[in-house]
Amino acid sequence: MQDRLTFKEILQDLAKAQASGEGKPLVGWTCTYLPVEILEAAGLQPYRILPEPSSEKADGYLDPNMCPLVKTNLGKAITGGYSFLSGIIILNTCDGMRRLYDAWRFYCPSPFSFLLDVPKTVTSLSVSYFKERLKELATQVEKHFKVEITTDSLNQAIEEANLTRSLSRRLISLQGRGAPPVKHSELLDLLSLGSRTPRSVFNKALEKMVRVLEGEPAGVSNAYRLLLTGSSLDGSALVRLIEELGGEVTISDICPGTRFVDYVEPSADPLFSLSHAYLHKTACARMFDSESRISALKESLLKSKAQGVVYFSLKFCDPFLYEAPFLEEALRELDIPVLFLEGEYTGRVGGGVRTRVQAFLEMLEKNGK
Repeated sequence: MQDRLTFKEILQDLAKAQASGEGKPLVGWTCTYLPVEILEAAGLQPYRILPEPSSEKADGYLDPNMCPLVKTNLGKAITGGYSFLSGIIILNTCDGMRRLYDAWRFYCPSPFSFLLDVPKTVTSLSVSYFKERLKELATQVEKHFKVEITTDSLNQAIEEANLTRSLSRRLISLQGRGAPPVKHSELLDLLSLGSRTPRSVFNKALEKMVRVLEGEPAGVSNAYRLLLTGSSLDGSALVRLIEELGGEVTISDICPGTRFVDYVEPSADPLFSLSHAYLHKTACARMFDSESRISALKESLLKSKAQGVVYFSLKFCDPFLYEAPFLEEALRELDIPVLFLEGEYTGRVGGGVRTRVQAFLEMLEKNGK
């Protein structure tokens, strides 16, 4: 436990150093399809935009039926919550994010803003197209921040990011060892914090934590094993509820956590390597690739021996709401029960959700899952 506290303290100290102006300009970003290696190669500090749940300030600026995450992002920006950022990069991953980019630039313009278009299909042509968009981003970053992004600096950033991914995978793999030495809610919190901190310090802390936890013996767990998937969570409250009620999330497939690139090949054309790797990572529902996504989830279920699936979607998140019934039907082939939850970006779990999660776990117990 002391080592875990030390790990968190390292990152907390780092966060304080950032807030006091450690040196590198902070650039906000919204989606894991962004190769943050480009920013790091430019000497900038990527800062994941994961706002505190609240959308009241944005209710008068966006349609009431807009994605609650988008409204929360804009609400914090309007009230000056991101005034410390030197720029923002928003990805054109859905209509809601495109509207966020327009509203952000109009109501609270940032010194640097860029809308990165992301293809919805994965082909040789889309990889080439995405590479050109990354090249355009790199050019604009160089021009605005008066820096130079070289092949060597990109490959160095890629290698450091590969280390982060390798260490993260080792930490995630501990989830399948009986009673895991670190709960999945803790894992999500640490990965979320890591998306806002300088990579060198995060890697050092992560390596220390992985080394300590890998040396701990696996405990015995009688909890019901679940796979969590869906759209962005508003923190780890849902996972903590599952753990409180006797469940255990052994693996997750969500944006602000474990849905990231496995490996990027350093090469003479690093922008192509980044384009190829990021488009080929585990897809989210906004991609036109439902078959491979469902296939990947089935593989994860079998590997983790999960007994059920919790599918969470934010209200008005069309890609995930559209995908949910198809995924549920596909999992019937494996006799895997699915609990579908729809919610706001509130940061808390309501009584209705608690009741449904508890009933789902009781159903697993009754059926001997």
